[in-house]
Amino acid sequence: MQTRLSKSYSEELKEQVVKECIETNNYGAVSSKHDIPITTIYGWIRRHKSKKKKESRVNVTELEAELKEVKLENEILKELLKKSHQLWLKD
Repeated sequence: MQTRLSKSYSEELKEQVVKECIETNNYGAVSSKHDIPITTIYGWIRRHKSKKKKESRVNVTELEAELKEVKLENEILKELLKKSHQLWLKD
């Protein structure tokens, strides 16, 4: 029975390979170029897409919180403007 030695790759190489695959949309050529099994590359791309999706969700949550804060600030400023306008009209 053969034991299979797993090969490890640096994060930099993984990022480079994923970038090349996305840019060229030719996973087979990139696999051959770097002598990396295509199934390994598919796994890296799947993790990359999952990570990007998670980052997008975080950004959306942050933007929603910021929007809520700005809307509240806008309402406060509108109320202040109404009050100051009423005071100005009294004078």
